[in-house]
Amino acid sequence: MEKPIEGISPDAMRLLESYDWPGNVRELENTMERSVALETGNLISVAVLPEKVSRQGMQPGQMSPAAPNSSHSPSQIPEGGFDLVNHMQQTERAYLVAALEACGGVGTRAAELLRMSYRSFRHYSKKYNIP
Repeated sequence: MEKPIEGISPDAMRLLESYDWPGNVRELENTMERSVALETGNLISVAVLPEKVSRQGMQPGQMSPAAPNSSHSPSQIPEGGFDLVNHMQQTERAYLVAALEACGGVGTRAAELLRMSYRSFRHYSKKYNIP
């Protein structure tokens, strides 16, 4: 589509990874094409994902503990609590994967995109088992 999409936001990536995908690869492909078409920024956001993906398993008005929106303040933490360490790890992993995808799998370019040293990039890739 020749749009300057650089990747997928961590929140959107978390939702995409946790969705069941009953239509398998075709459904994922259609969802991504739709998201690229609707996205106005440079990252695919939760806002452009289909409602069935973005609202999976949530009650009306409920914020998903697994995927809080980064614009939420700490005063909006769900009643049941929030696993901050897990959230940070998922966010780190999502950025590493998105950067690798954006750079065609070239680690040195992905590290540059994330403004980190290649050594740090390798460390985190190993930590999160990213090939």
